[in-house]
Amino acid sequence: MTVSPRSHPHELPFHRNPWVTAFVFAFVAALAFLGVHEAGTWVHIKTGERIAADGRLPSADPFSYSVDGQRWTTESWLGDVLLAEAHGRFSGKGLAALKAAAAGAAFAALLPMSHGHALMAAAVLCGGAAASWPQLTELPAVFDLPMTALFLLILRSRRRFAWSLAWVAALEALWANLNGATAVLGVWLVAFKVVKSLGRTDHKDLPRFLALLGLTAAGWLCNPLGWHLLPYVTSGAAAPQPAWQMTLGPTLYTAFVLAGAGAAWVCLQTEFFLSLTAAALLGLSLLFPGLRAVAVLAACPAISLALGHFVSRREVNPLRALRWALAPAALLAWHWRFVHVPLAGSWGYGAFDVSGAANFLRAQGVAGRMFNELALGDYLVGEGRPVFVDSRRLLYGDDFSRDALDWSSRWKSLDGVYRFDYAVVRNARSAYPAAVLDEDPDWRLAYADDAALVYLKRSGANAWLMREAARGAVRPNRLWPDGLDQALKNPKHATKVLEELDRWIVQSPDSSQALLWKAYALGRLGMTEKSERFLDLAEGRGRVRSDAELAALLGFVLESRGRKGSAQAAYWRAARFAGRLRNRALEGAVFLRLAGLHREWGHETLAKELEDKAHDIGQARREGKR
Repeated sequence: MTVSPRSHPHELPFHRNPWVTAFVFAFVAALAFLGVHEAGTWVHIKTGERIAADGRLPSADPFSYSVDGQRWTTESWLGDVLLAEAHGRFSGKGLAALKAAAAGAAFAALLPMSHGHALMAAAVLCGGAAASWPQLTELPAVFDLPMTALFLLILRSRRRFAWSLAWVAALEALWANLNGATAVLGVWLVAFKVVKSLGRTDHKDLPRFLALLGLTAAGWLCNPLGWHLLPYVTSGAAAPQPAWQMTLGPTLYTAFVLAGAGAAWVCLQTEFFLSLTAAALLGLSLLFPGLRAVAVLAACPAISLALGHFVSRREVNPLRALRWALAPAALLAWHWRFVHVPLAGSWGYGAFDVSGAANFLRAQGVAGRMFNELALGDYLVGEGRPVFVDSRRLLYGDDFSRDALDWSSRWKSLDGVYRFDYAVVRNARSAYPAAVLDEDPDWRLAYADDAALVYLKRSGANAWLMREAARGAVRPNRLWPDGLDQALKNPKHATKVLEELDRWIVQSPDSSQALLWKAYALGRLGMTEKSERFLDLAEGRGRVRSDAELAALLGFVLESRGRKGSAQAAYWRAARFAGRLRNRALEGAVFLRLAGLHREWGHETLAKELEDKAHDIGQARREGKR
């Protein structure tokens, strides 16, 4: 059908352009592939493996001893099995490719739903994907995106009822098993079609749409949990988000909330279903952070169609497409620089690794009850260790999770109740939560690497391993290695320090921190050539470039070697990473190091500004603990 240039943007529902669609898919897939990760992926993988092995859903928690077999199951069993299968066959990159394909397909599928300006619609979709990056992770929730896109494509039609719409009931059954917590949105979207049918002068289609709503609700109940899905609906969408998640500030997500609200108003008469869907999901996303990516996706076609009221249709030609591609390319470069580099290697599945600590525990035959930080629980589930706590707050309850999160101030009471035999905690050098274990005479540090520390109780089940243990000069759980200085002044003690460092390197050969400490110690002893060799080895490790604390440590070692310019660059990189991760303790410590450098160079004003920033950060942290 030929459309005149003056045709209204809503007269045709779809405007296909395969080349631009392919570009949107490639952009969103690359954005997701270079995105962040989630530690909770490990729980889903292990759950999927158990379901595949047992042929049934779990009825009691199989991962934690502290809940003692409490009733627990999963609402996303099919999503868990798919994640486990992808992980088993292709490991980390395969799972990242799966989530990238799911996200890319969802955004690319909505491109035809525009007024005919394919490049402008593509720009809106690329911007929407960029606004959604914190939730493009390896979790069953990533399947919500293509399912939402399919529902929008099917239900957006403004024609009268046809039984071909019943496909949404089958899709709902699939969605309910992929991620039952948010699959209820499919029922909600069909309910919007019922509301729309109420606005017609004749109500011949109303009974049919009501029947479709019933079929869709039955599809949602096809999850093995049935009505027991209801408690998961709000808990999954309102789950606590990682530090990098979107906030209501001057962010791209906020821009899409405002643009989506405006688009819903502009398109309300011509695109009632899309407008109502976009406005409702954006409103829900303000209350439930877990729905933000889905809400932005649903808002994209409404925004594109609203812009059709003000922008003329344009044909796509190679030169225009090339000029337009510069903006997404710049957006992808920004994402790589400010998201992928500081965040993608810092945390989550495939990035953060506690296998060194797990291997130590297996090799030494460490047994008994383990204490672990909440932040490490999911990783240790992935390693097959019975955990004290992990990220499943619905299982443990808010009070228990809060106590586990604030474990360092409640250590005595927790240990008194649960009688831990060993502990696995983060090697968080700047905040130094492990101080409570170092100060406890009944506990000794047995293992350390860049990610984790293992402590053993001298009076527990592993006492035989620690019988001869003594506190040495090397304390890997500190941010700076200058605690070695006193021992290095005495030649006899210096030899012992070097031996301790060698044992540390042998015990955890992948540890960059051990290499940097050895480089520092050799430099203090005047062994310049050996020090530089260890420093080069450490700088060649990828984790030194992606870990904020290791970047700060590299700056400290470079400064001790007299390479002040390189040290300044490393400190600033660490400060940027710490800011993105909201690690205020590290940020303040690095600002003080930078202030010392600038004061040494005679930059008193800048040094004073940095010291004031460090002071403000320290004061804010102290007030936050009260």
